[in-house]
Amino acid sequence: MNPRLLAALLLAAAPALSAQGPSTEEWSSLQSNLEGLYAGIGGGGNLLIIPGDNAFGYDAELRLGYSFNPVLQIYVSGSADGARFSGRTFRSGQIVAFVQYHLLVKPAVMVYGRGGIGVGLSRDVVPESTAVGLAEAGGLGVEIRVAPNLFLGPELFYRHASLSTQGIDQQVHAIGLQLALVYY
Repeated sequence: MNPRLLAALLLAAAPALSAQGPSTEEWSSLQSNLEGLYAGIGGGGNLLIIPGDNAFGYDAELRLGYSFNPVLQIYVSGSADGARFSGRTFRSGQIVAFVQYHLLVKPAVMVYGRGGIGVGLSRDVVPESTAVGLAEAGGLGVEIRVAPNLFLGPELFYRHASLSTQGIDQQVHAIGLQLALVYY
């Protein structure tokens, strides 16, 4: 890397790197507010990709789990993705166990990454048959505090499922942006 470019990047990042974290009192208050029940509901748009075709569509997600502290949450998520392809509608769902880790925790805003593994489902691979398979999902997002235990969270996500039924295999990919309402 060019030394001048590195110096310029470090200089530009200096205010963020020197930002002071929450005080001990703020951290105690934040920690007690972010322990316990974790629940969320969200939706948005996506690019749904199946072999030989792709289309813009929708997504919806429900989350329920436990927040151990401001940094770590574990929860189960149920999600649905759908789009219209060349005259037919394709929908798929996922039930995934997630681990969410906050990379930055401040009283008003938090940045997180999440990843999970679970089961993918669709009744649109073969008519009158449910395709099932391994599913993986992940996302990067920001949670913005709007009330004491309530956050608004825009997120960029990726979902993948390897579905199979009656000897037919299908890969389903979804890349999208959603907005969630999250309760701690």
